[in-house]
Amino acid sequence: MLKTINVLVDLPDFGIVELPLVYEMSIERGETGVSLASCKIMLSAENLPEWLLTTTFSIVYTPAGVRNASTVSVNTDNSTTNRYHEIMLSIVSSYIKLIEDHIGLNERLMTTKSTID
Repeated sequence: MLKTINVLVDLPDFGIVELPLVYEMSIERGETGVSLASCKIMLSAENLPEWLLTTTFSIVYTPAGVRNASTVSVNTDNSTTNRYHEIMLSIVSSYIKLIEDHIGLNERLMTTKSTID
């Protein structure tokens, strides 16, 4: 299922930038707990900031050995980067993780509540 969000990124020299983003979550190759977010920033060509090197990227969240922790890997189709692009990718990956964890928590609460009733 495609999800649409707006991510606010505070960048040095550029201020707060709003990025409309569409992403889809999936389970990575059937591995337990490994999630893949396929992302696309939905800006028109004339509205693309000069620091934004690619509008498509993927994020892999792998459970870490510690409780409620994940290792995050970001993959882009561009071999170059800059600090603004790196900051944006870091913020987007954290934002999506928080949203998905919140959705998962709500689903577990709804399931628990329905079994109690």
